[in-house]
Amino acid sequence: MKAFVLAAGKGTRLRPFTDALPKPLMPVMNKPVMAHILGLCRKHGLDQVVANLHYKGEKISEYFGNGSQYQVSLGYSREEQLLGTAGGVRRQADFLAGGPFLVISGDVMTDLDLTALLQFHKQSGAVATMAVKEVGDPSRFGVVVSDSHGKVESFQEKPIRGTERSRWANTGIYVLEPEVFNYIPEATFFDFGNDLFPMLVAEGAPVFAMRTGAYWSDVGTLAQYLYTHWELLTHPEIVQRIGEGTVVEPGAVISDQALIGRHCTIEKGARVLGYSCVSDGCVIRAGSVVVDSVMWTSEQLGERLSGDLVRSIWGDGKHVCLGIPNL
Repeated sequence: MKAFVLAAGKGTRLRPFTDALPKPLMPVMNKPVMAHILGLCRKHGLDQVVANLHYKGEKISEYFGNGSQYQVSLGYSREEQLLGTAGGVRRQADFLAGGPFLVISGDVMTDLDLTALLQFHKQSGAVATMAVKEVGDPSRFGVVVSDSHGKVESFQEKPIRGTERSRWANTGIYVLEPEVFNYIPEATFFDFGNDLFPMLVAEGAPVFAMRTGAYWSDVGTLAQYLYTHWELLTHPEIVQRIGEGTVVEPGAVISDQALIGRHCTIEKGARVLGYSCVSDGCVIRAGSVVVDSVMWTSEQLGERLSGDLVRSIWGDGKHVCLGIPNL
């Protein structure tokens, strides 16, 4: 089975960090978010992958290369002009022909069981199947209305609070049959959520939604990016919280929930508290305090922090303080 990773977007809501770095390379838990997606694909046997590129696409292809580091065969589809989610996939119709294939965003964190999604798709006889997740605030998402068997009846895009007909959000993770290409125009901007799926449902085509309780987070905003780290850092299965070669000097304090990368230095008197994540090679100077923050660098030489970082994102010398009590 093959997979298409959506990696062409500009990630404007993650500025200023995406001014220099494409969103799929934004580090989550000290790895580019797209690296987590490739690992998930490989885990479920999807080892032939293509990603579409546009904004700073050369940085993505330079980083991931042919995908061998992640045990997948990775190719690229470069778009001179953005074609939308469905339009971008349409360009790779020849590659994706021959059977059902997966479409997944390169900027989400999830542990969704892709094997179960494929099985649901086959058993339902769907032409398109989407994974849907129940959310507390449907006004932030495109929601899906389906019957008791999962057949999609309608969609509602970011409904005003109190008007929602469903709390099941479209995760942007799909299994599709190649026949969907008959509905997608070539070389035209075309979207799955706004164009293709409503068209299929209107024509009575079998479009299904599989409900999931899996972890899923779209890291498309600064607040959600930070909050995603707080969620993931609660996971007890994180065995190694302090990376290889990291020096924690006597008198430094690191919380049990923090994650420290490799070859870092936490100097005497420095404190890394709460749900904080520090990437490889960073130095926290004596007396500095990091609280519920993410600190990273995409370069070989790590960042050096002198001062306090509270509920903030610090990356490649850029600093955004969010100060959010909760979401």
